Amino acid sequence: MRNEHKFPNVPGFICDERGEHGRLCLVAQIAERNVEKTTITAKSLMDQKKFTKLMKVNAWDEVVIVAQANRIQHYLNGTLILNFTDNHPELALAEGIIALQLHAGKPMWAEFKDIKIIELDLNAACSEAA
Repeated sequence: MRNEHKFPNVPGFICDERGEHGRLCLVAQIAERNVEKTTITAKSLMDQKKFTKLMKVNAWDEVVIVAQANRIQHYLNGTLILNFTDNHPELALAEGIIALQLHAGKPMWAEFKDIKIIELDLNAACSEAA
């Protein structure tokens, strides 16, 4: 996790890394991309004060990313920090790779531990909810 906690330059945002769209969804946002543009439907998931309290700068944070169909949700230390739905008919990806990234730029390091990848049984989850 990036060791910055001041909005908007905080860890956890969704970025169109090699595309032309840049940052698609920032922390604290609920956003949806369609053909015309990305629409921010809510900015009320949290404020600066709550995020500062939530994120452990220079310590281990627990990150959970739930990718289901065209929706991605990021959780930080048990709290939903963003919710992005990609409805763009050509740019939305239905599959891809899982990668851990270290950006180019000023000197930095990356450390990861206890990584788990779990494939969710969506049929079972839907039948339990019914």
